[in-house]
Amino acid sequence: MFYRVDYALAVLFAGFIAGVSFSRRTAAILPSRLARGYYVAVAILLVVRTAVFACTLLTTDLGFCGIAVGLTGDVTGFLFGALFGLAARRTDARKFLVDPSVLAALCMAIAFTFSMAAIGKAFSLAPMTEFFTQSGYSITFLKFIVIAEIFGAVGLLLPWAFLPSLIGLTTDMFGAVVTHVHNRDPLNDSTGAIGLLIRLVAVGVLWALRPRPGKSERTVRNSLLGVGAIAIACLLFAVAGSVAVRH
Repeated sequence: MFYRVDYALAVLFAGFIAGVSFSRRTAAILPSRLARGYYVAVAILLVVRTAVFACTLLTTDLGFCGIAVGLTGDVTGFLFGALFGLAARRTDARKFLVDPSVLAALCMAIAFTFSMAAIGKAFSLAPMTEFFTQSGYSITFLKFIVIAEIFGAVGLLLPWAFLPSLIGLTTDMFGAVVTHVHNRDPLNDSTGAIGLLIRLVAVGVLWALRPRPGKSERTVRNSLLGVGAIAIACLLFAVAGSVAVRH
């Protein structure tokens, strides 16, 4: 609800602790069944978030809608943390986390967030134009970002476009953080980007750990190293791109 980095991280941690506390009660549930339950929970939440977001676009009184948007965002972060808490004490944690239902739920939640963010930018062009102009960017670049986020969100849901979309959206979020740092904005202005970076990296690691027919399983260490290397490359590209576009 409160747009602060420490609060956002606290919500994730609270979800993780809640997941750990319920892990023993769910230990007897098959990983595939638990994964489907998680998918259903996320799907229901996204339906609610869609309704709330629509209200923010259709009404001028953002009091209640603003609180509702914050609450649904908090629940999304809480469920994300709870997912890893549930897996923490399971002997089949890897099987549970790389289940297609879990990956689909995570991608669906991220895709929703980027789609709503892009639509929000489109419906608030005046303040976004002012921000991009003050940051040294052109209006054309703002339009590019809006279009890229929408296509990237759709790409996350398509197997053949997943990896380039994941890399592109990660670069986008690093670019947002770099821009705020360049503008000397408070760290809390990067809360949304930091939260999405955590989710994007987590999805990248789980995607790398997924079983692949005819190939041996990747170790967690190698998956972390691989995703970390790609994340650093995205950061460097975001820094270089930000400087190039600004000039």
